[in-house]
Amino acid sequence: MRTGSWRIVSVLSALAVAIMVAPYAHAGCGLYSRVSTISSASKTSAVPSRPEPAASADDEDSANKADPSIVGTWHEHWYSQGSEGIPDGTEVDANYAQWHSDGTEMQVSGMRAPMTGDVCVGEWIKTAKRTYQLNHFGVSYDSTGQILVGPAVIRLWITINPKGDATSGRFTIDQYDESGNLLAHLQGNVAGTRITMKTGFEPVE
Repeated sequence: MRTGSWRIVSVLSALAVAIMVAPYAHAGCGLYSRVSTISSASKTSAVPSRPEPAASADDEDSANKADPSIVGTWHEHWYSQGSEGIPDGTEVDANYAQWHSDGTEMQVSGMRAPMTGDVCVGEWIKTAKRTYQLNHFGVSYDSTGQILVGPAVIRLWITINPKGDATSGRFTIDQYDESGNLLAHLQGNVAGTRITMKTGFEPVE
């Protein structure tokens, strides 16, 4: 996220932990931002519908070809859409993700300090032509890296393009405390590009 202003907001968990965040939060593998419209005792959250694959001229050209594989390394950008307190279009994370052939996945956030928890792991399934669903988890700590906040549950619904070199879709992030209380909810859009042997320098964000 490209912003120069920072402030401190309090998020009360079961452990009464105060957490430092930006006004437009860096989500990464977790989000620290007050949830005013969701009960702190709630253990459920709204989930956006899985995106439908966009039709294109390339679809017809690739109709007789095998679907491209999601397996590989990706550079992803996540943008807020419909998240309370965060303007639509704000980049909340830029990460590197690996999707493995055994249905597992790993992601390293580029916009979240390692000491607060910047690695997520998960499982994926194919749900339709060139379309996938991911359920993965991160462990979040406070800004000092010393106090455990709780698990972050991240879900993605993405579609890979016919050429197999780009993805698009939606995500949700739900940050819980260790008692299962929902502390924050974030949702938005994902855009990814495949990393190959020919990939050169590109900025993280």
